[in-house]
Amino acid sequence: MASPPNTVANPYIGPRAFQVGEKIYGRQRETDQLTNLIIAERIVLLYSPSGAGKTSLIRAALIPRLLKMKFQVLPIVRVNLETPGSNAGEKGVNRYVLSALLSLEEDLPAEKRKSPQELAKMRLPDYLAQREGPEDDPGVEVLIFDQFEEVLTLDPTDQQAKREFFSQLGEALEQPNRWALFSMREDFVAALDPYRLPVPSRFHNTFRLDLLGKEAAMQAVQGPAQQAGAEFEEAAAEKLVDDLRRVRVQRPDGSLEAQLGPYIEPVQLQVVCYRLWDTPRSNQKQITEKDLAAFGQVDQSLVDQSLAEYYSQRVAAAAAETGASERAIREWFDRQLISEQGVRGTVLMGQERSGELDNHAIWRLVDDHLVRAEKRGGATWFELSHDRLIAPVRADNATWFTANLSLLQQQADLWDQQGRPEGLLLREDELGEARLWAASHEAGLLHAEADFL
Repeated sequence: MASPPNTVANPYIGPRAFQVGEKIYGRQRETDQLTNLIIAERIVLLYSPSGAGKTSLIRAALIPRLLKMKFQVLPIVRVNLETPGSNAGEKGVNRYVLSALLSLEEDLPAEKRKSPQELAKMRLPDYLAQREGPEDDPGVEVLIFDQFEEVLTLDPTDQQAKREFFSQLGEALEQPNRWALFSMREDFVAALDPYRLPVPSRFHNTFRLDLLGKEAAMQAVQGPAQQAGAEFEEAAAEKLVDDLRRVRVQRPDGSLEAQLGPYIEPVQLQVVCYRLWDTPRSNQKQITEKDLAAFGQVDQSLVDQSLAEYYSQRVAAAAAETGASERAIREWFDRQLISEQGVRGTVLMGQERSGELDNHAIWRLVDDHLVRAEKRGGATWFELSHDRLIAPVRADNATWFTANLSLLQQQADLWDQQGRPEGLLLREDELGEARLWAASHEAGLLHAEADFL
């Protein structure tokens, strides 16, 4: 008899950031430390590895704490708009300032908002000076800039616009009742150096947010279930967390050994727990080791299945949104980001394409936390976001290639990858089937497939 579906709302958020009003588990210590630092220093730079959960910490933990302490927290600012309003690109319009002002307008009623044309003529300190606050304004307002690395990456050639933006930012922060938090990825912190001088603190007050450790991850697994009235057994939670932090380390003889790493990616944890909660089980009030084992296939654990499913969904979405073929994206993962030995590889970022894949598709996958972009020696390198994704990615790719590629495509690819040996050529009936398929798909044949025939 099949287990009934879980009728209680899923307490896990899945692959997105936490929002204001949602409870985040496993980050109490970081919330306390960051709050105390902001109170003590007024201007703070928060940085972390990609995927550590900066946005979630800010929205679900820090902002509620500051509001409870009677700070006036302004809308979260982003400077990422490439075409902010109809004035983008016009002479004298600073895209970063205009983008910031548009963000700050978001909490105002529609009738009180200024048009992009009005905002394009304003400076950041002037706007903040005249912006209407609440009647019980305590006199201290907090500016929060999320994903602040975008001011550095949006257009590397417009240094003058960046300098003007930082100049206005510094002027605005000279007011002692105006505090600020800047949140960015750690690999871009050094790139702030040319723009530090106008900012009162020079960005010297910093806080590093790391990925989840085991104890914090256990809280993030068990806490939401408990909040929803269910028990996530200790042994089951520990088994799940250990599976998530498992990495493969190369030994001196070249062989690979599975070991337990120190950190867990928050996004991966949420993806797995979200799927586990929505999967029917015998007792909706309890999650046990037996429940974890029940979802595993012969050669795949619950974690592998969940991550493979997430990978498949995000690759399909990236293909649909960017125009890149799903096959090209999957082959890029299989051959560029994962080596023949089964370890992570790296791809140097090119001008428009990196390792034969369009950069627009790659940055979409970075946003989905499947790919990590790292700055090394002045260049950007792409790699798989975590070792734990290697097996799920390979398994899902193999399934997709079998289901979506013809015999000709699969065999031609194998032939090309192995140096084009004669022994892999098709013969007799298989060759006839391949020729029939090619005749109706001639426009889509790759060079290797034509050569194979």
